[in-house]
Amino acid sequence: MGFAMAKRFAMAGALGIVMLVCAAVMLAIGELTIRSIHLLRDGIPFFESVAGGKVGPITLDEELGWRATEYYQETLVEKTKAGRPYSVRRTQKQYGFRQFGDLESKKLRLLVVGDSFTHATAVSDDRTYHAVLAQLLDAEVFAYGAGGYGTLQELLILGRYIDIIRPDVILWQYCANDFINNDNELERLSFLNNNGWVRPYWKDGRVQLLSPKESSLQVREWVNRRSRFLYFIVSRIDRLRAVGTRDSVEVAIESQGLRHPGFLRAVGVTDELMGKVREKAASRSIVAFNCARAEPYDQAFRDISARHGISYWDDIASVILEADHRGEDVYAADGGHWNERGHQLVGQAIAGHFRADMTAEVRPQ
Repeated sequence: MGFAMAKRFAMAGALGIVMLVCAAVMLAIGELTIRSIHLLRDGIPFFESVAGGKVGPITLDEELGWRATEYYQETLVEKTKAGRPYSVRRTQKQYGFRQFGDLESKKLRLLVVGDSFTHATAVSDDRTYHAVLAQLLDAEVFAYGAGGYGTLQELLILGRYIDIIRPDVILWQYCANDFINNDNELERLSFLNNNGWVRPYWKDGRVQLLSPKESSLQVREWVNRRSRFLYFIVSRIDRLRAVGTRDSVEVAIESQGLRHPGFLRAVGVTDELMGKVREKAASRSIVAFNCARAEPYDQAFRDISARHGISYWDDIASVILEADHRGEDVYAADGGHWNERGHQLVGQAIAGHFRADMTAEVRPQ
């Protein structure tokens, strides 16, 4: 090898080392910055790592994929969609429940299970829709939700705690993204309802833990568990891909409905899972509502509920839409979840249904 060639290889090697060092420094600065923000803004310990199972309100779980962190609390300032700031004091109690009533009480026991709308991270403890229900119905309410949950995760939560709580009534919070989150193939095609976390799916008659991302499971899991900065970057890339996209699978589902083979498959899985919810509940009353109005999801929930003896209150989401159309500020800053006013309206609407439809039917066991 000539001197000139050797010199070029040496320069290339030196340049590569410099680039690696620069990348490592940038990664370190990014990690330091994001952990400092989490510490100062959210109170999440600087050295708390997902590798240890927990970051803030979410804890990894070998069965559930993730769960709400037990005995977590946070005080912060949120904004409504219209930009109005309001303070939030949020706690997660025993087992991660947002609300955990008195197990010794003789009042009606209501178990609420759902996803991010029930997790309600943008609302203080006493302003959630289930807190409103507890006040209006004078009931003991036990409410569990976790952001991004699908029906199987909610079923597993029901299985964990139904014998501890022994509820008289179960309130099930549906959301349109349940169908996507219940089917790994659909979730892989979604830019809108895919958080990148490994979750359990009901597939081929058994529970399987799978990644919803096409990229290498090992690489994505390393990012999810080891680096808050890289997780911030990849999750923001996911969100950017979702903005204004017409490629996400939800577009095809909403135009084709049950003619979409993936959606038809997901409806079948969801139907089977809700059948298992009915088995777990036994003779207890189950009532359900959808957090948003959209087809073909509403009709699918309506049909599934009817097959399993679940009372489906399909007007709850309309309460929010009508208030929004009147000019009320009912959404949180993300424009999708409810703020305090939205939760108040939903709680009042659900309480109205209980009073009208369940008075003669539901009695404490």
